[in-house]
Amino acid sequence: MRALIICAEPEVARSQPDSVASVLVDLGCGVDLARFDLGDIDEERLARWKNLMIVIDAGDDVPRAQRTLRKLKEEGPLADRPVIIAISLARLPALDVSAGFDDFVLLPVVPAELYARLRQLDWHSATFGSEEVLKIDELVIDVAGYEARLGGRRLELTHQEFELLRFLSQHRGRVFTRDQLLERVWGYQYAGGTRTVDIHVRRVRAKLGAHAGGLIETVRNVGYKMRGDRADD
Repeated sequence: MRALIICAEPEVARSQPDSVASVLVDLGCGVDLARFDLGDIDEERLARWKNLMIVIDAGDDVPRAQRTLRKLKEEGPLADRPVIIAISLARLPALDVSAGFDDFVLLPVVPAELYARLRQLDWHSATFGSEEVLKIDELVIDVAGYEARLGGRRLELTHQEFELLRFLSQHRGRVFTRDQLLERVWGYQYAGGTRTVDIHVRRVRAKLGAHAGGLIETVRNVGYKMRGDRADD
């Protein structure tokens, strides 16, 4: 993980042992520092870091921090990067919750809390990681490891339940008929009827639970698809 720390005095932040920058360095995070006016950063270079997080060390200067946040979100290659605001407890009521930040942490920071919040933002901002690891919201499918987890909890799936979930996830947004799913998931030699598909979809939904079960959508008079904006050929 890499972080861009935006603060009033970067030189001071580097030397203070309890600063956000020092805490992240101690946690093994790569760190770049910049002033509130953003005049001293190379946004194009920073944008090449796919897992870059932004921490605005507001302290007590909330208005200045929020102006910086608006500037980041309005233009430039860092507009879509997750942002955490570090703020003093006394100034928390002045923080505009509609300003566009993704999370906040109180000063002085607790290292474990800051790290956990950054990891959570990294998780939520990630999409499909690779061909071997698929991620949809809180659902993670490890194709190579033949395992699926939801919110960190392992799902107990049968072989065909896993194959159905994997196939739909790899073709997110695309609708498949029951016959197509029988052919692609169960194989040409399978002699069962299309009701098998309905039964397995129902079982997978039940194991995903009330919230995530809606990931698999029924397309009336057609078949099923995995919800999302990603469609594969």
